Amino acid sequence: MWWTMQNNIKHDKYDVNLFFVLFLFAVASCLYIYNAQEMAQYDTNFVIRQAVFFILAFTVAFVVLHFDFEYYTHLSWILYGFGLALLLFLAVAPASIAPPNKGAVRWFEFPVIGSFQPSELMKIFVILVLSNIINKHNLQHTHSLPNDLKLLAKMAAVVIAPILFLVRQPDMGMVMMTLSIFIALVIVSGVSYKIITVLIGGPILGLAGFIYAFFRYPGIVEQYIFSNLSAYQVRRFYGWLNPFEFVDEGYQTAQALTLIGTGRMFGSDADVYLPEAHTDFIFAIIGHTHGFAGAAFVITLYFILLYMIIMTALRSHNPFGTYICSGIAGMLAFQVFQNIGMNIGLLPVTGFTLPLLSYGGSSLLTTMLAIGLVMSVRYHRETFMFSASEHSGKQKKARF
Repeated sequence: MWWTMQNNIKHDKYDVNLFFVLFLFAVASCLYIYNAQEMAQYDTNFVIRQAVFFILAFTVAFVVLHFDFEYYTHLSWILYGFGLALLLFLAVAPASIAPPNKGAVRWFEFPVIGSFQPSELMKIFVILVLSNIINKHNLQHTHSLPNDLKLLAKMAAVVIAPILFLVRQPDMGMVMMTLSIFIALVIVSGVSYKIITVLIGGPILGLAGFIYAFFRYPGIVEQYIFSNLSAYQVRRFYGWLNPFEFVDEGYQTAQALTLIGTGRMFGSDADVYLPEAHTDFIFAIIGHTHGFAGAAFVITLYFILLYMIIMTALRSHNPFGTYICSGIAGMLAFQVFQNIGMNIGLLPVTGFTLPLLSYGGSSLLTTMLAIGLVMSVRYHRETFMFSASEHSGKQKKARF
């Protein structure tokens, strides 16, 4: 009987439901990438490549979940340093290894293997280091304004270094991603809600003020903001805020909106051309192929995925595991929100892929690596047969 209970507990550690949701994402990804290929932009069969990437990604997630996540408390700084070294090497690498693309240097190019974006790995390393910092800080300090500010200073110091490299590339989308991870972990770190309100409210007010000034005082925006940005970034803003008037700058957004609009409720076979349909704008293909119903199904899958990650965070008996899951949930939520937002014209085009759906080996493998860490938190969480009261006094729980 004791062996049976232990065996049931072990099997329960494998989240079969999460694996099934990921399988649905794999099927949907290959289906919509195939539909994107019908636009005949490329001769390459991206569906076969994406299927291979998914096989590798599932393997990575399955391997990672068997490594106890607590080991990353010791490895997090080593991985963080490795990520910074990759970003540094990318900055000084010759064009034969790191070719510029549209004025940005973000990828390594390797024969046979293809492209690799080191910032994708860096965001996972940032989550691990920030989670480690929060965990150790909360074990050593009580929450007060000085201690909360001290924790914020430690966390800010961690994200500043990669942000400087990302600004140099430039990759403002990944800068926003890093900041979203930072804010997500601040929210669950237990710091004062007043500090959280300032951190979240400040950017929202700043964005609202920028949009108002863009339409009301365009000269001021041009003189004091756009003059400090690259021409490529300025075109992105014009294409976002007025895509149908600035035809060249807003071409992708306008075409994506047209595709989604023609999809109506259950999809359409209308012929509309859209560049990069299999990567950044895969959501427009979803809305066009299966209409509102298909888009709603995909968004529901993301809600289910995020719900599972958050529940794993809440059920973790180790605050470090809670912080890891929280950072990954914040990362994925922001990426989904940003990608869908730029597809429907609510947010600027930043080059974000739609996680688990867009074509791309770096993005897919990194996302599945992150989900593997979540599975590790579930797999290695402690199971108490009678009472957890003794254990609860040993660790301080994160505030959700």
